[in-house]
Amino acid sequence: MAVKKGLTYKGKPVIRKGNVIFYGNLEDKYILVLTIMETKLEKGVNMATKVRLQLQDNSGELGKGKVYRQTERDNLYRAFDIGSFWLQDALEENR
Repeated sequence: MAVKKGLTYKGKPVIRKGNVIFYGNLEDKYILVLTIMETKLEKGVNMATKVRLQLQDNSGELGKGKVYRQTERDNLYRAFDIGSFWLQDALEENR
C-alpha cells in the first residue's frame, strides 16, 4: 500500500483546518499555529492579508496549548518565514 505524503514546508508537515494552519511534527514538543484573520480577493483567489501566528506547547489538544510567542503578519509567507524560525529555535533549545 502506498503512503500518501502531505504538504510540507521546510521538511515539516502543514495541516489546514478551515482558517487555521498547523505547522510542525505532531510528535514534537512545540507546534506553530497560524490563524488567517482577514483575506482579500485578488484575481479570483482569496489571499491572506492578516495572519496571527503562535508558537504553542504541543502536549495537549492540537491548537490548545500554552502560547509562548505570538505576533501578526500581513501575509502567509511572512508568517511562515518568522514562524518557522521560532519553531526551529524552540525545538533546538530543548534537545
